[in-house]
Amino acid sequence: MMLLALLAAVAFDLQPARVTQAEREGCLVDETIPLGGGTAQKLSCPSRLDPKTVESKCKHDALPEDMTVEQCPGEHARGHFLFRGELKELILARRKDGSRVAAFKVLEGEQIAAFQHFGEAVLVGIGAGTSYHYAVVSTRGLLKAPELGEIRDVSVVGARLRVTGKEHAVFLDVVPDKRELRIAR
Repeated sequence: MMLLALLAAVAFDLQPARVTQAEREGCLVDETIPLGGGTAQKLSCPSRLDPKTVESKCKHDALPEDMTVEQCPGEHARGHFLFRGELKELILARRKDGSRVAAFKVLEGEQIAAFQHFGEAVLVGIGAGTSYHYAVVSTRGLLKAPELGEIRDVSVVGARLRVTGKEHAVFLDVVPDKRELRIAR
């Protein structure tokens, strides 16, 4: 399964974010996948802007096509769109006991390029345009990836990641006891 366009720049450098209880409030679970001894969830979140801020953004920010400044506050309040940079999705990885392993924020203007289970881990990819950043999360935390050179494509094949570089492809296996990914041929 191909996860992104061949011309995109890809890196295994997605850093977890600090997510507060207030940011999680009102978010709805879209998808839950296994994470070894835990779960990973993708949540959709509503806007948290107050009416005064929305009114100001309607006057000064770029609006969706076919929307007037007068329509903007009502459409935003109904949840028909978000302003660029607003939190739209969260990815939360937890152990069986409920303790958080990692959290990732997806802002308006970005998209989730990967949220997929493989082996004992989950591949998370977030980006926009031609820049995508990935992380591999296990119940032990983020797994460190070796230097892979210039990456063009990432896909999951069974319990492996297939990473296609500019010149050749390599397979990565999860090594759960060392908190790292190792290259397997």
